[in-house]
Amino acid sequence: MPDTSLPGNASYPPIGDAALSRLFSATYSEGRQKFLKACRNNDFAVSSHHHPSLKGPAGEDLAMDAAWFGPDTASRVIVFSCGTHGLEAAPGAATILQWLETGGPNHLPDDMAVLLIHAINPYGWAWAHRINEDGIDLNRNFADWNKALPENTAYKDIHRLLMDASMDEAGLNRFVQGFHELAAQKGMNTALTSITSGQYDFPDGLSFGGDALSWSGEVLFQIARDHLSQAEKIAHIDWHTGIGDYGRAHFILDEPKTSESYAVLSGWWPDHTIHCDDVVEGVSIFYNGILLEGLRKEIRSLNSAQIVNVTIEWGTYAVEQMVQALVMDNWLMQRAGNSPSAQIDAVRSELIERFYPKSPDWRRAILQASGPIYDQAIKGLNSWN
Repeated sequence: MPDTSLPGNASYPPIGDAALSRLFSATYSEGRQKFLKACRNNDFAVSSHHHPSLKGPAGEDLAMDAAWFGPDTASRVIVFSCGTHGLEAAPGAATILQWLETGGPNHLPDDMAVLLIHAINPYGWAWAHRINEDGIDLNRNFADWNKALPENTAYKDIHRLLMDASMDEAGLNRFVQGFHELAAQKGMNTALTSITSGQYDFPDGLSFGGDALSWSGEVLFQIARDHLSQAEKIAHIDWHTGIGDYGRAHFILDEPKTSESYAVLSGWWPDHTIHCDDVVEGVSIFYNGILLEGLRKEIRSLNSAQIVNVTIEWGTYAVEQMVQALVMDNWLMQRAGNSPSAQIDAVRSELIERFYPKSPDWRRAILQASGPIYDQAIKGLNSWN
C-alpha cells in the first residue's frame, strides 16, 4: 500500500499494473526493500549508510545503500546510481531491479565489478521532494568549498518571481510569464542559467547548492573511498528524470564535446546524442557544483583512474512545466506552512507526476529502453583502451 503519512496525506500514486509494480515502487521504503532483496538474491555485498537523525514518513530508516558485485581487485568498475534528486529515484531504481532480475551481474566480463548506489537523496524520495532535507539541490552541492563560491547574479530576478508565486494555475503561469519576460529582456540563456546553474546566496531559493558538503555528499565520497580506490577505469551512470522527450533517454555529459569522455561515450552509444552544454536546445548553460564532477575529482584524489560518467534523464514533460515543478517543490519545502491540506495534496501530487509519471506506457518505455543501455555500458567499459 502507498504510504499515506506524507504531509497533507499526499502519497505516490499506487501502481495498478502487476508487472510494473514488481519493478516500480510507490514509496521509498518499498523501493529500498525491493533493492535489498534483489541484491541478496544476486549475492551482492551491501553496505548501508543510515542518516544519523532523519526518518521517513512512517518512521522508517533513511539510508544510502551501496551494493558491490565482482572481484574486490577489479580494475574496471561500472557504477549505476539513482535518487540524486529524491523523487526522481523510482524510475532509475526500476531499471536497476530489471537488470538484476534478468541476470545482468552474471554476464559481467572478468576483471569487472559493478557498484550500485541506491537513493543518494533518501529523504527526497521518502518525502516526495526533489531537493534534500536542507532544501539543497544535490546536483549543485559539489562546489569547491575551499574557494569562493560562484556567483549567479541573474538569479535575483528569478527569486523575486519565486517569492510572489502562488500554487494555483494562474500563479504558476504568472511565474512562467515572468520567466519569459526576463528571457525577452536578457536572453533565454541568461534566464535559464539563472534558474538552473546553481546559486549559493538564497537558501530558500531554487537550485540552492548549500553552504557546505551535504550528508549525501560525505557518504558518496566515503563509498568512493571504500570501493573505487583500486579501479583503473570507471564508468558511472546517474539516473534522473525530467529532461528530454517523453519516455525517452536523454544523455548529458558535464564535459565539452572536445573531451575524450565525449568521444568515448559517443562510441558506446552511437544511437544516442550526448548533450554537453546544449541540454536545452539553443541554450548553452554552465552548471555549478555538479555531483558527477565532484565525485570525479574525489576519485582522482585517490588514484589516477580513467573515469567517464554520464547523467541519463528519462524525459517527462515540457520545459515550462518542469520549471513550474521546481517552483512547486520549493513551495512545499519552504512556504507551504499552514496552507490547506487539500492544496498541499494537489501540489505534491502534481509535482510527483511531473517527475515520475504514472502512465504505464511511460514506465514500459523506460524498461524497454534501459536494457540496451546497460548492455552497451558494460560492453563499452570492457573494450575501453
